[in-house]
Amino acid sequence: MMRWSGAKGTLAVGVCALAMVAGGAGAAEGQEALTEETYGPTMSEIRLIVGDAELHVDARYWPELGEDLDKLFPMFRQIEAFWTARGNEDAVGRVGTTIEALREIGNAGIAMEQGRARAGIRALRGTCQSCHDAHREETADGYRIKSGS
Repeated sequence: MMRWSGAKGTLAVGVCALAMVAGGAGAAEGQEALTEETYGPTMSEIRLIVGDAELHVDARYWPELGEDLDKLFPMFRQIEAFWTARGNEDAVGRVGTTIEALREIGNAGIAMEQGRARAGIRALRGTCQSCHDAHREETADGYRIKSGS
């Protein structure tokens, strides 16, 4: 887990978060596999956490940004496993791009560089939207995964 503390912004990064930011380790091991029924609620939770992360970047709340990333990395690994199990290489690739954006946000947070972190958030949102456009469709009561995705 990432932690920023002290009057001068001393930074201590937990081993788990450092491994995820640097190398992407920590796939969704030990987590329950997503199903179509749990996929939507997971996406809703991600949307809320990304919103929190954006607020934390804007406020330069670096410790809280680290906590957001500690939640997002394993969630996106679950999504990666979901699409891998479905054999959807396009979605798997988009998730990989999203994970790269999370790493950039993490690296920017470690360096306490607000501009880079904001750029990472924009990249994250853009990749998420492109995946949503490609693989989900709106229904009368929300969204669902497109047939064939």
